[in-house]
Amino acid sequence: MIKLNVMGENKNLVEEKEKTKQNFDVMTENAETTGKQNFFSRIKNKYKEKQLARLQKEQLSAEENKKVEEKLEEATKEVNDKSNAKKKKILNIFYFVFNIVLVVGILIWNVFTTDDFTPLRLIDINFLNIFLVLLLLAGVVFVDVFTIHRMIYRKTLRSRWALSYKGLGILRYYDAIIPMSGGGQAFLATYLNSRDVPASPALSIPMGKLVFQQIAWIIVTFVCLVLSFINGTSQTFVSVASIIGFVLAFVAVAFIMFVSLSKKLGQKLVSWGIKLLVKMHILKDYDKYYDKVMNFVSDYQNIMKEYSHAKGEVILQISVHIVRYILMYSIPYFIYLCFPYQGGAIGNYGDFFIYAALIELASSFIPLPGGTGMNEITFAALFNDYLGGYTFWAMLMWRFCSYYFDLIQGIGVIIYDTVYGNRKYRWVKKKFALQEESQEFRKMQIESFRQERNKRRKKQKKV
Repeated sequence: MIKLNVMGENKNLVEEKEKTKQNFDVMTENAETTGKQNFFSRIKNKYKEKQLARLQKEQLSAEENKKVEEKLEEATKEVNDKSNAKKKKILNIFYFVFNIVLVVGILIWNVFTTDDFTPLRLIDINFLNIFLVLLLLAGVVFVDVFTIHRMIYRKTLRSRWALSYKGLGILRYYDAIIPMSGGGQAFLATYLNSRDVPASPALSIPMGKLVFQQIAWIIVTFVCLVLSFINGTSQTFVSVASIIGFVLAFVAVAFIMFVSLSKKLGQKLVSWGIKLLVKMHILKDYDKYYDKVMNFVSDYQNIMKEYSHAKGEVILQISVHIVRYILMYSIPYFIYLCFPYQGGAIGNYGDFFIYAALIELASSFIPLPGGTGMNEITFAALFNDYLGGYTFWAMLMWRFCSYYFDLIQGIGVIIYDTVYGNRKYRWVKKKFALQEESQEFRKMQIESFRQERNKRRKKQKKV
């Protein structure tokens, strides 16, 4: 199951508290002048006052701050290990080349073994439906950006859409190149922390998104799995693979949730499970993996504790992530409509929606990045009767939407930051620092003027 390797450079947590206090002081000054503000400004200020009060209540204790510090320092050492970094680069290159070879291999296989393979001709494509596919993909991206933006705003009271989009690009890119999608959360935490998001929120935001997304995914795929058996729309091979994927995902999430809610019993279960894996020679170092798993569980527990007092936020996040999967699983139907009818089975929206969910379930337990291999096999098995000779091209469009787009988007964000974004951020940060200094200087000048004026008035009264 997906694991969060907490990363990032530690920001001074005292500064975080001071910033919150400064924001509260500013809001207090604004509240004093509400009589001069309009109705909507007063409502906005009252809302922000409540949010600031909530943030003050959620301030970490000294002991918790120390734990966050230790996690960040440990992660930083792991990231700066040059030997590990080199191995990861080699693996990433290998997985990328493997994906290209796989696609080329499937194309060659289709050309030589399929009697009805149809070469792609642009004149045959329905471009209106391609536009709808891209529109749905844009909707998926917007929903993901919204969830990250919402969490950032809830923690910092700052609206940062650009950071949310770039953070999503980093998250999806590393999910796409790391087996089992197990590294994006860590890189997102690092990225947020490097963009002036305090340490505690930078760690909790990726974990929160992971929790809500997994819950939403289990809900949607469970409904689709049940409907596939009721309607008889599944095939034996795909059904078995999707059931295995769902059971493994459900057990992993349920186990982590249970362990998070019952820490003492959870520790015993984790200890027993790791000892079993050590005896089976799957794991070697018991202490190392026990600490890692318990840190992961501890992070989950903190998230559950935090959101237990914000049920409305939990419902909102899960609902929005459900919308994300509805948009994502709607894409295959419009891909099907992009190609001319091949004289085979006539598809409908419901069947294609269910198929998309089964494809992700069947490939979810494959250790290769993006479920490579199983994703393509299940797509071909489910859609060949509908698309005939266009199956390969439809599969290529689906993989672009569900996998290759994440690679392209992430690479774009990394290149942008390397060429311009990092330099721009340092300049903007310096600009804000100078603005704060000038505001402080202005306040000092005004205060000095008032003191001198008061002295002159006293002298005039004496005279």
